[in-house]
Amino acid sequence: MRDSQPSNSIYDFSPTPLGEKGYRWAQLINEILTSEYLHHLTGTIQERSSLPDLITLQLYEHLVKIHRHKVELTVEREGIEALDLNQSHYRVLSHATKKTKTGQSIDISLDEALVKGHLKEALLAFFERQGFQDEFVKAIGSNLIVWALEEIEAEHEGGYLETLAVVELKKAIGAYLNHPDADEFNDKLEILGQIYCQEITQIIVEGLNLPACSLQDLEQLLGLRQRPLSAVYTNLALEQVFPIPTSIPIASSIKAQLRPELWQRSDDNLAVFQYQSKGNPGNFIEHYITNPGDIALLPWEAAEQIIDKFGFDTVKLQLIFAAKTMVEGEPWTSSFTLKATDVVTLLGWDRNHNTGLVEKRNTVAAAAFALSCLMVKSVWIEGRGKRKVDASMPVGRMWDVLIDSHGQIDLATNKIEKPEEIYITVSPGGWTKHFLNRAGNRAKEALHQFGYLARDILTIDPYHNELALRLAIQLTLDARIRARNQNPYEYTVVNLLEEVIAKPDINSALIDKYKARDLRKRWDKSLTLLTELGWEIEYDPETYPDWIRPNSEAAKPKDWRKVKLIERLLRAKLNIKPPHPIPVMLSKLKSPKPQKALVATEPTYDILTGEMIKLGRKERSWSRKELAGFLGISSDYIGKIERGDRQITEDLEPKIRKLLRIKS
Repeated sequence: MRDSQPSNSIYDFSPTPLGEKGYRWAQLINEILTSEYLHHLTGTIQERSSLPDLITLQLYEHLVKIHRHKVELTVEREGIEALDLNQSHYRVLSHATKKTKTGQSIDISLDEALVKGHLKEALLAFFERQGFQDEFVKAIGSNLIVWALEEIEAEHEGGYLETLAVVELKKAIGAYLNHPDADEFNDKLEILGQIYCQEITQIIVEGLNLPACSLQDLEQLLGLRQRPLSAVYTNLALEQVFPIPTSIPIASSIKAQLRPELWQRSDDNLAVFQYQSKGNPGNFIEHYITNPGDIALLPWEAAEQIIDKFGFDTVKLQLIFAAKTMVEGEPWTSSFTLKATDVVTLLGWDRNHNTGLVEKRNTVAAAAFALSCLMVKSVWIEGRGKRKVDASMPVGRMWDVLIDSHGQIDLATNKIEKPEEIYITVSPGGWTKHFLNRAGNRAKEALHQFGYLARDILTIDPYHNELALRLAIQLTLDARIRARNQNPYEYTVVNLLEEVIAKPDINSALIDKYKARDLRKRWDKSLTLLTELGWEIEYDPETYPDWIRPNSEAAKPKDWRKVKLIERLLRAKLNIKPPHPIPVMLSKLKSPKPQKALVATEPTYDILTGEMIKLGRKERSWSRKELAGFLGISSDYIGKIERGDRQITEDLEPKIRKLLRIKS
């Protein structure tokens, strides 16, 4: 082919120097195989060739073989009970030839047509991927063009192709390629399909990484996993005002999600967020980051990636989790299942048409994943004097979350990229037992560790009203804590702002007039929105005069420049009440019933924790080395147990309880 060839010139179809039969048709092929034509050819392959059926058959036989093997391994290692016997393709046999230890075996009965249909649907989606079109559709198209050229040449005398201009040659080729109903075209397409089917199947199988797939992954891939029964879905039709727990772990975890700058790197290179009691420095909550399903804490570098996923989406989803936790009698023993589509509707995302429903479901799932990585450790004593109730607990998850996506698996990524639905099953963490039970009267009444949330908070758009959403969340949590104060709804602007935004941002506003103006506008806009949502705002006439209030047209006094406007605003006082009837409901909260004082020398606990061991050891003035010597283990191991980095084994627990006089 000539080095510089005009697009309408005659191509040089002279034989290649290698002596092989063929012509230098690469430039012509590239001009014909446009992205538009490749897309058209993909549809033809899907609809008219046997390639999808050939690949589907090979995939079916291979995946079913792997599935049966994994089922046999699971039964052999863990027993039949390890299988999800609610799935319709499993049947337990009591008198099978090959029996298990329990005298039972499993029979696998697959609906071949249904599974093949599921795989073929996934395959057709795989054909639409750019990578498949660039490699295989282009290869098939190239072969079809070569076939067309050979047919054209065979119909005419030798050297005919050399006489045609590019436009005429393309037209002649199009006469063959643009008639997929022709017998000759179909025959050629069938041959090419048989040539490429095995190679495509092999690439798909390698991409699935089947050795690393769990049994559940394979069942999802084969379309065997059934959706949860509709009866177990949690109804998300929340009232306009509904109760939520506002105990310390909820408040601290929300702050940990909204204030990423407050996370710190510990001496052990862990990411830790600490929430300390203002009234009692000995009371604190710590949050850590871990992988889902793994209690091991992530180092700082890995944890940062999860922390970056925190934000308003995770906070809103946690508030929904919290609301559903309140209706459970004993949340530490129960779970509930939400549909991502219902969450999308509750948050008002369905009214945003900039993104599709599939993307919104995936956003909900991403937020649920981030929440599943959030750990909590608390050392918290509720009550005063002799009526103290210890609410300390070991390191545990805030939420145990199972994310179950349903839809067509993408064979290129082995993921469900476009879920038809995502089911999120949530088990509230161990903190609920300590803060909604042991530290209070009963579940849902624990020291009145609950407040009321206005549903409209969940629909505030953080991208346009970020500060308003931060304020609404903070004020909601404050409302329960301050309910018995003499002036429960009185705030100074600066104190409230310090709770919701970083202090450097406030300091910058004090020295930069442009940042001061921006902060004032955001503040005024937030108060205006809260007022529209039913919040009652009363301004202190002395510190918060008319002329600095939102949307005010009052004239400024003559001496208004004596003090910076931002300084006046930060010192201003106001009362902010949540929407009716929340103030009335909070005013009815009564003092908790007295609790039986704990016996300091021989406390009684259901769960032995590292903090309890540490306290017991110090009461006896023992060092870690001394306690370790009595137990026959290392002092370093004692330290890890006390920090919650190691589990207390079954044989070690009774020895520790006996030595430290901690009753079970």
